[in-house]
Amino acid sequence: MIEIFNITEIITTYGYVGILVIVFLESGIFFPLPGDSLIFTAGLLAPILNYNVFLLTLLIFIAAFTGGVVGYYIGTKLDFLYRYEFCRKILKKKYMDDAHAFLEKHGLFAMILSRFIPVVRTFLPIVAGMVRMKYSDFLRYSFIGAFVWSTSFTLGGYYLGKSFPQIKDYLLLVIVIIVIISILPGVYHYFHSKKQG
Repeated sequence: MIEIFNITEIITTYGYVGILVIVFLESGIFFPLPGDSLIFTAGLLAPILNYNVFLLTLLIFIAAFTGGVVGYYIGTKLDFLYRYEFCRKILKKKYMDDAHAFLEKHGLFAMILSRFIPVVRTFLPIVAGMVRMKYSDFLRYSFIGAFVWSTSFTLGGYYLGKSFPQIKDYLLLVIVIIVIISILPGVYHYFHSKKQG
């Protein structure tokens, strides 16, 4: 059984299909999955595995974008949750209205930033669908966010590997560093909000 967080085993065993399925699912449907570290490592290993890195980057972008669109659609179908009192307490109308207003005002910033924060990139498309963010805006912002994320991580890994071929011998360390960098925005926001509160 292949472990979901064994990045190199996923890439070498399942190739393009494994990478794209994980990116698709993590972009608006299911978590926790190793998105950032997966596509960075895929770019890093592309020359060794004879992957076409530009095709890989394009496919990762498509998987990320379509995953977000599916997440938005799922969000639009979650109205049934309001039948349950427990859910109504959590999903208060004020919270939903605030989320809608925030996404209408800061949608582009939110979509791009969320791509670089694990878990948030999974749930923001669903929330956008739940609060009925304008669909054309969602598509446009999600397109940009998916493009920035997929190209920066995949091509970043590729060019780092090309510049420093010996880095493949330190893959575990590289993956740990990418994971730490990925969670830093969330950690910063948590402590910043506690300080403000």
